[in-house]
Amino acid sequence: MIKTPLRNLSIRNKLFLSHFLILLITLIIIVISVKVNDKRLLMHQMMTHLDDIRNNIGKQSEARQSFLLKDRFTESFYITGTTESIIDYDKLINKIDSSLLSINQNKLSRKSPISEKIVSITRNIHAQEVFFNRIVDSVKQLGMGNQGLIGALNQHKNELISSNLITSTDLKKLDELATIYLLEKNEKAAIQFDSLARKLLFTYSNNPSAETILEEYRKTFVRIVKLERSIGNSTQDGLQNELIKQSKGNDEQLQATLTSINSLYEEDFKRLEWIFYGLIGVTLIAGLLFSYLISIEITRPLIELNRATKEVVATKFKDDISPDFIDEGRMDEIGQLAINFNLAIRKIRRSIKIIQDKSESLQTKNKQLLENEETLKMISAQKDKFLSIISHDMRAPLSSIISFLDYYKDNFKNFTEAEIEFVSSNLNTHVKKVVEMLDGLLMWSRSQTGEIQMNLQPVDLAQIIEDTVTVLNQSAVNKNIRIRTYLHSQLIWADKNMTAFIIRNILSNAIKFTSENGLIDINTKRNKYNAFVIIKDTGVGITADSLSKLFQDNVSYSTFGTANEKGIGLGLVLCKDFMNKMNGNIEIESIHGEGTTVNLLFPLVSRGD
Repeated sequence: MIKTPLRNLSIRNKLFLSHFLILLITLIIIVISVKVNDKRLLMHQMMTHLDDIRNNIGKQSEARQSFLLKDRFTESFYITGTTESIIDYDKLINKIDSSLLSINQNKLSRKSPISEKIVSITRNIHAQEVFFNRIVDSVKQLGMGNQGLIGALNQHKNELISSNLITSTDLKKLDELATIYLLEKNEKAAIQFDSLARKLLFTYSNNPSAETILEEYRKTFVRIVKLERSIGNSTQDGLQNELIKQSKGNDEQLQATLTSINSLYEEDFKRLEWIFYGLIGVTLIAGLLFSYLISIEITRPLIELNRATKEVVATKFKDDISPDFIDEGRMDEIGQLAINFNLAIRKIRRSIKIIQDKSESLQTKNKQLLENEETLKMISAQKDKFLSIISHDMRAPLSSIISFLDYYKDNFKNFTEAEIEFVSSNLNTHVKKVVEMLDGLLMWSRSQTGEIQMNLQPVDLAQIIEDTVTVLNQSAVNKNIRIRTYLHSQLIWADKNMTAFIIRNILSNAIKFTSENGLIDINTKRNKYNAFVIIKDTGVGITADSLSKLFQDNVSYSTFGTANEKGIGLGLVLCKDFMNKMNGNIEIESIHGEGTTVNLLFPLVSRGD
């Protein structure tokens, strides 16, 4: 016997070592998972801050547009020096700075190329702030009304008007050109204004006062044009267009930074994944080896003891076992188990006779209980199905009968013969439906409980089909359905009543689901051992999903016919059951919207059944 270093350890300690190894492996996996999750959280935080910056940059653009298109034309801006859009812009700058600070505190921001992109984004954002402040200052210088350069321009124009230093026609031309430029930013109007002003300076050069005011008027307009060009618009360069370029550049850089973060995350994740798999592989191999050694150490004496136990059992406890296979120096629980084993054998031998006697009695009672349980389950299922069918399917015709009777009771004195005929006809129809449902329920119940006694005998298949067609032909005539039969007289080995029920149910369903002016064909064929009945209709057909439910005895599947005929959903289940009992078979093929074909197989008498 091989003596391992673990032999003198107790089983408890051996199991402890085994479980400790499993926990160690689990701990290593958890630590790696935590590191991966921490890395994922850092990246998620950085991406969240970058998304916030993108959103705030977009809001900054909206604030700038609001200032340039609306707030710059309000008098409060030139009085207070600020507007709501400027305040919002400054708040957004603070939010962006806060997000940038959080990004810089993130460990990932120190990695290349993310760090370079963050620095570039920060520089561009503050450059945008400088550009916007220059735009605000330029707009303040431009002014409006009596403020800024616009106010100075109006003042010079009013001086020229009030002093009559130049003709009103010349002044009107200058004013029109200035107005066109200010409203439309028309460069041609600005050039024409400067050209006209210079001509007028030459024209009124002999009038120093007119020349001085006119020169100031021209210089003020030129400064306005320069400021407008510096601010820029959608058709020329300027601070505004530079801001748009800067915004686009920032958005592209933010998108590139997000892409870099994703790439970094994928690279790190792949690296950690390989480390993770490698570590799992090493720990798994070590764990398997160690677990194998411990399991051998624990199970070897147990296997030997089990072998000895089988020997004792094989001799029906006639001989005692001698634990010589246990090492004398063994100090664990196995040694104690072997010593106590013989003591247990003696007590078992005394008790085994009593146990065997009681066991036989218990087995008999248990078998009876199982049979009773199955019977109770079957009865309960039948009860539930009965209640379901009665409550759902029989309620409608019974309610209709009650309604017709109540109506008849309240109005019978005023009924005409036609109305009496109508009520009688409907009552007859609904009563027949109830009777048909009760017959089906009774047949199904007797089939489930085994009360139907099957009498296999030679039966004329063609005669049964002809009798069934005769009974159901009126229902077909009522719907203008034509039934064609192609029958060959042949004897089958079957139960006559069950066969008639099957043919009647299949034909009834064909009539039920075939529209007016439809066609039903009934053919019989045979081979050496079997007879076949093929019933094909041109009805509505059955969907694939519904086709799979037709023969499920735990599903009451019933639908309305083309004339709203209603069944109980058990007919095909009974047909399948009866065919199986008579060693036959039933198969249904259907195409939804085109029709259904039912194939019935019966054993011929010639088979010698």
